[in-house]
Amino acid sequence: WQWPAAGAPSGRCLQPPWSPTHPHTHPVLPQVPDEAARKIVASLSLTSLDELKALVGDGASEAIAELSELFALADAYGFADWLLFDASVVWGLAYYTGIVFEGFVRKGELRAICGGGRYDGLLSLYGSPTVVPACGFGFGDCVLMELLAEKGLLPKLEPEVDLVVCPYNAEMRLHALRVTTVLRQAGYAVDVLLANKRADKAFSYADRVRGRRMVFVAPDEWSNGCVRMKDLRVERSAEEKLSDRGVELQVRSLVGDLRGMGVVPQREEAAGSA
Repeated sequence: WQWPAAGAPSGRCLQPPWSPTHPHTHPVLPQVPDEAARKIVASLSLTSLDELKALVGDGASEAIAELSELFALADAYGFADWLLFDASVVWGLAYYTGIVFEGFVRKGELRAICGGGRYDGLLSLYGSPTVVPACGFGFGDCVLMELLAEKGLLPKLEPEVDLVVCPYNAEMRLHALRVTTVLRQAGYAVDVLLANKRADKAFSYADRVRGRRMVFVAPDEWSNGCVRMKDLRVERSAEEKLSDRGVELQVRSLVGDLRGMGVVPQREEAAGSA
């Protein structure tokens, strides 16, 4: 909840005079009367709207009416039990114009999962000719990860890489990126090895990311408009992998040639078998 300060565009408690055309100015905070300051501090420990009404009287009737309406709406929707009044939630961002909130795990053991509020004037700062009512929030990804791990709901995601594109050297890197873009646009999951590595290190990297095939972009093949592909799913020794020259494919018809060989994105294979 927030008490609008006289002349403040955002309605934030103790909001100093401010102009969107001078966002980097540092105005002096207005003097707050002692009685008002005591009420503000006392309000931070309140846990109900009735306590707030008793403390401020008619001093914030508009804010209290807005909060009362919010809790009435929540009750009508059937989730009033999930809302708690906490007058200590005050964001330090000047663009909020109404109620602010935080979302927590019900046990209350972790930090807030999300936080946000109402900001009717924010879009005007970015050029909107009219005031656009808005409400939003931001998530805390670290807290979500902790919560999912605690509840055993954190998915074990294994990479599914169709092709690993490997340039022969730094001069081939841009060509490798162009090949990567073509393959990705065709729906393939593609990783690209940008660091200069020996062939055995490149194979180790492909194994680590679970790549199914490697596409080599080398000067000799590229000068002929080709790349070379090796299948990594075939069980072979390290020596056999190095000696296998793979299949030479034309760059201009790369996607069509791959599909003609039955090499399709894994997601398509999964959809076809479902």
